[in-house]
Amino acid sequence: MFRKVEKSLKNLMIKIFLDWPAWFRGTAVGFCSKACHIKNLIYELHPVCIALQETHLKPADIAKIKRYCLVRKDNENESGRASGGVAHLVSHDTPSSVITLHTNLQAVAVRVMLSNLVTVCTLYLPLSTSVDERDFDRLVDELPAPFIIIGDFNGHSPLWGSNNTNSLGRQIKEFINIHSLCLLNNGEDTYFHQRSRTFHSLVLLLCTPSLSLL
Repeated sequence: MFRKVEKSLKNLMIKIFLDWPAWFRGTAVGFCSKACHIKNLIYELHPVCIALQETHLKPADIAKIKRYCLVRKDNENESGRASGGVAHLVSHDTPSSVITLHTNLQAVAVRVMLSNLVTVCTLYLPLSTSVDERDFDRLVDELPAPFIIIGDFNGHSPLWGSNNTNSLGRQIKEFINIHSLCLLNNGEDTYFHQRSRTFHSLVLLLCTPSLSLL
């Protein structure tokens, strides 16, 4: 069952997608190169939790934001270079705990106390990724409900505003259906591809049904 919800839960979380549009051209993507932008966003909006994809950090890299805890999963390619990676920044003012995930996916999760405990998971699927459907199922099994999954899925489907469908899009659609998740995207584009000068909807916000009623 699909439920497409127009609400965005902006009071819960601000999403930063670290693959920036045209006005950031010429700068490297990644957490370190965007730290100032992240700090400005925190100063303006005081978010409880920030979900980050494509952090491009290595395990030895030191990354800190004042008054926020960084929960991260780094990723390196075959040549040893930082590639992809995900993280959460969680405010020290909000009670939280880290959820240990046993997954091959680039994902991290935390539980944060709002009016109730909510699990927030951030996920990154590289475009070239071939995802085993069982990895999606295991991820959901490890997330205490209610939960939100926010991520750069690199999937295309008209369900969330794409003009076409790719294999990841079909997998994600089936994943949403099997687990009766709610899709919170409102059809707006989330990514600008500089080379082709085209907009796409790659970032998705999914949640369990109870959260869609907030």
